[in-house]
Amino acid sequence: MIRWSLLLALSAGLVAYAFWLYFRHEIAVPAARLLAGARAAALVLVLLLLFDVRLPTGAGGESDDWVLLDASLSMGAAAATGASAWEEASARARELERQGWRVVTFGDVAEPGTLDGEAQPQALASRLSPALDRAAEAGVRRVRVLSDFRLEDAVAVRSALAALPLQVELEPFGAELVNAGVSRLDVPDVARPSAPVAAEVEIHVASAVDSVALQVFEEGSVVADVRVAAPAPGLRARVPLELPPAGATGRVRYTARVSLTGDAFPSDDEGVAFASIGHEEGAVVLVSLRPDWEPRYLLPLLQDVTGLPALGYLRAGADRFIPMGGAADRGAPVDSATVRRAAGDATLFVLHGLTGDADAWARSLSRRTGRTVLFAADGVGAELAGIPSSEPRAGEWYVSGEVPMSAIAGSLAGASLQGLPPLTDVLLPVDPARVRGALLLQLRGTGTPEAALQLDERPSGRIAVVLASGFWRWAARDSGRDVYRRLWSGVAGWLLSGEGASPLEPRPTQWVVPRGEPVLWSAPVDSVPRRVIVTASDSTAGTVVVDAPLASQGMQSTGVLPPGAYAYRVEGASGDVLASGRFDVAHATDEMAPLAIVPDPAADEGLAPDAGEERSGSPLRTRSWPYLLVIGLLCAEWIGRRRSGLR
Repeated sequence: MIRWSLLLALSAGLVAYAFWLYFRHEIAVPAARLLAGARAAALVLVLLLLFDVRLPTGAGGESDDWVLLDASLSMGAAAATGASAWEEASARARELERQGWRVVTFGDVAEPGTLDGEAQPQALASRLSPALDRAAEAGVRRVRVLSDFRLEDAVAVRSALAALPLQVELEPFGAELVNAGVSRLDVPDVARPSAPVAAEVEIHVASAVDSVALQVFEEGSVVADVRVAAPAPGLRARVPLELPPAGATGRVRYTARVSLTGDAFPSDDEGVAFASIGHEEGAVVLVSLRPDWEPRYLLPLLQDVTGLPALGYLRAGADRFIPMGGAADRGAPVDSATVRRAAGDATLFVLHGLTGDADAWARSLSRRTGRTVLFAADGVGAELAGIPSSEPRAGEWYVSGEVPMSAIAGSLAGASLQGLPPLTDVLLPVDPARVRGALLLQLRGTGTPEAALQLDERPSGRIAVVLASGFWRWAARDSGRDVYRRLWSGVAGWLLSGEGASPLEPRPTQWVVPRGEPVLWSAPVDSVPRRVIVTASDSTAGTVVVDAPLASQGMQSTGVLPPGAYAYRVEGASGDVLASGRFDVAHATDEMAPLAIVPDPAADEGLAPDAGEERSGSPLRTRSWPYLLVIGLLCAEWIGRRRSGLR
């Protein structure tokens, strides 16, 4: 009663203020009464919204009672005999719907609507607190929750029960289900094909069991079969496994599978991961076409300053490359296909010794997109790097004491450049005006300064072109070791600070796409038209599921695909295959990992409605027409004032 009395008093005051303003303060105009009425109506309507006035239920045709039905995947779990939690809960929801309750499904979000007889749980998460917030916002009086209560937001639910003015009743379903699942499978890349593979499997269980059977497959063949202790329900256990060396190089598919008698939720029994065998993805990769001492000093330094794994390959023949490293780590020679895969997956690529007599394969590496350091060995090699130059000029070239403005000037500031060993075989650009060197050299220390290093930012990515030889001499002496480190750490920092560039070949951005997420693709930045064709490679092998053009820059989505294994190929305009491979959309979810804990509404008692008043009905603030009416009244008043000569 006090609330309504205050509302009436404030409404009368606002109406009186609007008419007093027009009849006592403003210039008298014929439309004063209408203008005052428009303003008074707008102010009173805003006041009604602030006081949370509610309309009778019949005014909106909506029920004051909601059934919140959990539509997450875990509701589909069912024992070998008996109905699933979804079947029991949906039957209960239809029964309540016939009694006048409104059914609202929730998972990732709340979805009001009539329950379809063929509806199935599809949500990848079970979050109840947003649905409770939405019910309170809609002015719902009572809420009944039908769920297995494997909630991801249990803490937020307890807070909502304590804060929201709702009468909440909870009905649990699907209790005492048996389940074990794979939360995560991690198989790191292996640089040496002959090395064992260190995998880690994370498992969870939904009921108290002693142990579960765990198998790991490499391309469908069993490589590990163990029985491991099960964690307590609600917790996860990490199981490290040492797998035998892979049977092939390249991208290898591993699968981990758990088995438990009576498992009620097979969707999370399997996890998938891909590992690059023979090289590591995201590494610093150096390929030397004309090996000298430079790779020996440069590669360990880049590994140290970037924190990335490092791989080096020294060319020893037409299709023969020797991996760099100690004798124990080096491994057998590899072919150009392995080197090309490593270069395509590199975060930072170094191509050393590019010359004009390089074959087509080596020339293709110089056109790689992404962050690149390119050591040109002659004029044609420099031209392939985008800087036309003359043939190498011999002599002793000393570093100029003047450090030009560049992205690495800060790294060289304060360094002692005098007394460094001279560089040799400097490539002089044909058009020096187009080259702004980041490091300058002078012949015999007195000649015209010439560029030894050019930093370029191109559409295909950042590139550092080296136009001199012999930097390794700095690292071989104590006096030059600090400058050598400053120089290449500055170059690496500049390259890695730029935006991520596209890979050498068009491909998915993830080899294992989480369930429910769109498949994203990345492609080199060029003008080549291309299409991506995705086919299923499991039960519906060969079925084309995607056939779409692939953008030449940025990332493109081909939408959400059902869980399963897929093969892809990217074709050019003439139908030639530019790239091919495979990826997976994961089956597994973490829906069964949380404990099934039913909150206690009595312990988290909601706020009681106003004393002596039952506030039922639909809140005015949840409708759109009051806000539109306020805007319309204010606009009408503004137009009327202008037409009447008022400001």
